[in-house]
Amino acid sequence: VQKVLTVKPDLRPPDIVLVNDAEPQEIDHIRSLPALKTVKFIKGDYIDEKVLARAGIKTAGTALLLADSSRRFSLEEVDSRTVMAAITIDAMNKNIYTCAEVIDVKFEKYLKLANCDEIIRSREYSRELLANAASASGISHIASELLDPERRGLTTVDFRSGFVGKPFRELQEHYRQARGDIVIGLLENTGKIYL
Repeated sequence: VQKVLTVKPDLRPPDIVLVNDAEPQEIDHIRSLPALKTVKFIKGDYIDEKVLARAGIKTAGTALLLADSSRRFSLEEVDSRTVMAAITIDAMNKNIYTCAEVIDVKFEKYLKLANCDEIIRSREYSRELLANAASASGISHIASELLDPERRGLTTVDFRSGFVGKPFRELQEHYRQARGDIVIGLLENTGKIYL
């Protein structure tokens, strides 16, 4: 939760709702951190439509689905539950931005069918980083630097419409001069697909 707040500083802790079956002492531990004292918690199964309704999913702007390894589910069951949650959330709120963690890449296609906006393949990414670390390529250091929210390494920003139709190098030069940033690409047609 703290990482989410670091990456998205305009998000306030009272706007965050955690839905899970965690024990009260685990939630108390989270709430013991001053910055997270006002985070809301809904106890229940995140694939249950009634639980999601209590959490306010119908009006939520973003849903982050983490692979639930808290119970004794097989990895396939964990990913199946993530897909079921994504389907339920999509049915309840067509305008929500959904990001889901999947362990096995074969479940990615089902998340796409559930209109999941971002899919994080945690196992694949971890394996890729480990393979690169084993080859002493230094890639894990680069990935760590780019993904560290404290360093503002890798981020997305909206750019002025005045750059539309102009050469990419003009946009790169603008951000290099104005902010010292390096523009590596453009993201098009991402996000809330129903808007």
